[in-house]
Amino acid sequence: MLDSITPVEIAPGTFWVGKRDPKSIFHANPYLRVFESRHPQTRQRMQFNLLVDPGSSTDFAVVSSKTASLIGSLERVSALFINHQDPDVCSSAPLLMARYSPKAAILTSEDTFRLIIHMGLPRERFLSLDRFAQGITLPTGHQVLPVPSPFCHFKGAVMLYDLETRVLFSGDFLGGLTPEGVQGIEADASDWAGIRAFHQMYMPTRIALARTVEAIRRLSPAPEIIAPQHGRILRGELIDEFLERLSTLPVGLDLIEESQEPLAAWNHVLMRILSAARDLLGPEVDVRLSEDPALAETLSFTDKGVIINARGRWTVEKILEILTVNEPASIANILKTEAVAAADQMQLPTPHIVLEEQQGQAAIPVS
Repeated sequence: MLDSITPVEIAPGTFWVGKRDPKSIFHANPYLRVFESRHPQTRQRMQFNLLVDPGSSTDFAVVSSKTASLIGSLERVSALFINHQDPDVCSSAPLLMARYSPKAAILTSEDTFRLIIHMGLPRERFLSLDRFAQGITLPTGHQVLPVPSPFCHFKGAVMLYDLETRVLFSGDFLGGLTPEGVQGIEADASDWAGIRAFHQMYMPTRIALARTVEAIRRLSPAPEIIAPQHGRILRGELIDEFLERLSTLPVGLDLIEESQEPLAAWNHVLMRILSAARDLLGPEVDVRLSEDPALAETLSFTDKGVIINARGRWTVEKILEILTVNEPASIANILKTEAVAAADQMQLPTPHIVLEEQQGQAAIPVS
């Protein structure tokens, strides 16, 4: 079970040091890679500690505690690797650099640093990965390889490949939503629905995914583990299977045009959402839907039940909003997960859902 105290070793010298909120379906994954060797002449022990995507400032206490438990002190962090500029990826970096690890290098792309420097990060600690297309040799003698993943989901996104352990730190690529209550850090076949949903909400176009898939397939030796920023890590045959699916997955701009909506399929999604909602909320479900004027033109109440008659995806998204607003995460996350799974089953675009919703706070939609 993942907790707030214990790091999880996912490969030799490679640790997941993140936080898991049991009420959430969206989690960040910081990792610590400890490179160790001995000086070829003095035989003195050398160590290079790389903190990968250090995470949100709200997770800093957990991430810093786990990191310090492994290397003794945050002062011993040698470098931060940052895939892209989103706050859930790197908003803890300014505090880390200013107070605890002022000598650490910042490894990222030029495009990403151009934005994160506005958080107050020191330019003199920046090492541009754009300059090292053939790889970086660390002081310990180990090699890491930057692997650009442009527009997945940011222009300057870049993955990092550890050639010794064959772990690819993939950033948002192959990240996913995780159903509430799922245990462990290892993905299985059931994680696809959350990965599909995450990419359809975040990624701009199928072409960007296909190019990143090809970049991963060109790596030699091939990765044995893919460690994304969100969701769970992938190993073995699951990597090839999910890469193949992502290479043809419509996302972002590909989904905007809905000229011929498969209303029968969207009604199946609606049926699954309503079944779960009625178990949780009872008759209140139908009252809320029938009283909302926004649904008057797209939803019908008939002897056979509630039926979508136009704008399938929009109607499902509106229904999810109506049924989850002001509800506790324990209820809202069940309905969101049901919608994601049903859309995946019917091969429909993932409905827009609100992530990180907390009672009493404004909910920020991700799309």
